[in-house]
Amino acid sequence: MTDSPELDHHALCIDTNIFRETGYGLDKGLPAQLDQFADSPVQVVISEIVHREMKRHLTELVGKARAALEKGLKDVQQEMLASEGAAHRARKAVLTSESDGEIAQRRLDRFYERCGAMVLPADSVSSREVLDRYFNQEPPFVASGDKKQEFPDAYALMSVEKWAEEQDCKALVVSHDKGWKEFCERSERLVYRNDLGSALKLLQPQNAAGRFMSDFNECLVAEADEHGILATLAERIKESVEAMEIDVEADSRFYWEPTEVYSQYKGHELRHLSPEQVDIDLVRVTEHEVVVRLRAGITCDVHASFALSVTDPIDKDEVSMGSQSMQLEQTFDSDVLVTFEGDTRGLAGVSVKSVEVVDAMPKVEFGEIEMARGRDEEDYHQYLEDLAMDQHGGAEPL
Repeated sequence: MTDSPELDHHALCIDTNIFRETGYGLDKGLPAQLDQFADSPVQVVISEIVHREMKRHLTELVGKARAALEKGLKDVQQEMLASEGAAHRARKAVLTSESDGEIAQRRLDRFYERCGAMVLPADSVSSREVLDRYFNQEPPFVASGDKKQEFPDAYALMSVEKWAEEQDCKALVVSHDKGWKEFCERSERLVYRNDLGSALKLLQPQNAAGRFMSDFNECLVAEADEHGILATLAERIKESVEAMEIDVEADSRFYWEPTEVYSQYKGHELRHLSPEQVDIDLVRVTEHEVVVRLRAGITCDVHASFALSVTDPIDKDEVSMGSQSMQLEQTFDSDVLVTFEGDTRGLAGVSVKSVEVVDAMPKVEFGEIEMARGRDEEDYHQYLEDLAMDQHGGAEPL
């Protein structure tokens, strides 16, 4: 693992939409793997345009989080009869005097420091150069569409391309944007990828971890668990899935509220590119650590209990209609990052350090919720009879 193979690319540039799809989780998932490039031959470059867009989005997220906290503290005061002093101390412990923008900038600065990122100024490109591209309808400008949205892209891409020319290197550019793809296809310095995982794969010293990846793929295909890796992988995926927060949706003639939601792992199936090749990418390698990305279909049973109620039309009180428990099988796809530590020249000398299920479980749709048959249903019909009597001047309400 001491060899340092010649790299085809010496820089990595990432568009805003890649960070946006991760929810700006800069310290988890694939973005967290970018710290491998600090003090390495690979330079992470961030266009000033991307930096400003990320800061604006992060500022908005911080503002929403601050508002949610304030509302939560008010709810705690009201529902739990907490004192104003206790709420003030909790607020002071969490909130700082920093503005939303300052907090967003601090998060970005920490991220840049971790991965040794460089922010490229947009003014390294002249407005004349951008205008020439605009009037010539060259990428990222297209023949139709909103050209105003493409001007920032032009500054971003042209500044990265100019930097790569000055450094006499090639840069991998990761984006979901069609204009970015077309720009890179015409550039001698920029190479396009639409997925961060595949870009990281290209930046790994492939020959150093070749044996490890071959052995691991063979282990997965044959389902041979001589070293206990597959059992550990399944157990860690189970732990992650059963610890997930689950969002549920349902329909009902009653007002419903979930009172308990949890999942039970049933199994997972790794995606294959062919019968002999698992869908697996090497995203990080050091002398003592390897991180790989797998793609898995995960199956679990989702259990949910729903409290049902109706609003009394006379006194406007919420009247309980009992509860209903339901179970639904759910299958969803997720990237799974597996970190091995030890002697990474082969499977025999490594252990599983961590397993991260990257994607959240999609919202679980339970469909129509009816009352449980039996006593709850009898109570509901009795409630309707009592309500009818009250509305027609019958017996006094209890």
